[in-house]
Amino acid sequence: MSDPIRVLIVEDDPMVMRLNLDYLNRLDGLTLVAQCGDVPGALAVLDEQPVDLLLLDVYLRERSGLEILRRLRRQGRDLDVILITAASEAETVREARRLGVRDFLVKPFEFERFREAVEACVAGRHALARLPSRAAQHDLDRLFQPAVSEPPRRQDGLPKGLTAPTLAQVAAAVCAFGDDAFATEALVPLTGMSRVSLRKYLKYLAEQGILEESFHYGQVGRPSFSYRCLDHQALTALAEGH
Repeated sequence: MSDPIRVLIVEDDPMVMRLNLDYLNRLDGLTLVAQCGDVPGALAVLDEQPVDLLLLDVYLRERSGLEILRRLRRQGRDLDVILITAASEAETVREARRLGVRDFLVKPFEFERFREAVEACVAGRHALARLPSRAAQHDLDRLFQPAVSEPPRRQDGLPKGLTAPTLAQVAAAVCAFGDDAFATEALVPLTGMSRVSLRKYLKYLAEQGILEESFHYGQVGRPSFSYRCLDHQALTALAEGH
């Protein structure tokens, strides 16, 4: 059995930190080395303990998490970094790429995207550990060209797991709110659907630009989403099955 991947989380928002910890605890093969809320604390941990994976915010009080990245690269440290941040400006993204960040998650993020990012790093480290003394092309392809699969779509254009009749039902329920904002939970009694199922349809509508999605972190640190209609004409068409 492989040794667990050692993880350091650097995040100054207590609610987001709890969310990171909750998500991390759902995954196997990982162990938490430490959790820090600022740059000096993170650098101290990195100087004292081995770390394989760093989950890093950019906005850390009066300093930037990118300082940590620059120091790691100067030192030639062998660890993977996933940025989890609200900093999605083009300049930040470009520097993150230059500094070798493995993945970039913009807040708010959901468990499946978090899992995908972390498991890709874990798989990459395990593949490196098993690399033969002389690598074949297929070994290198697994490391440098990981498979990227698009969510399968049917002829009706919907992603797998979504159906047109249910989408019409959700759209009709959303129409009842007019221009008012609403939470996912508000649609449960109107549709009879679970919150998880509703989230898939609402996320799809947001991706299509029909709904505006916003969020805040609740008392337990989980993201709470709310929505507002941006395109009433498109929403009505979906509700009528067009």
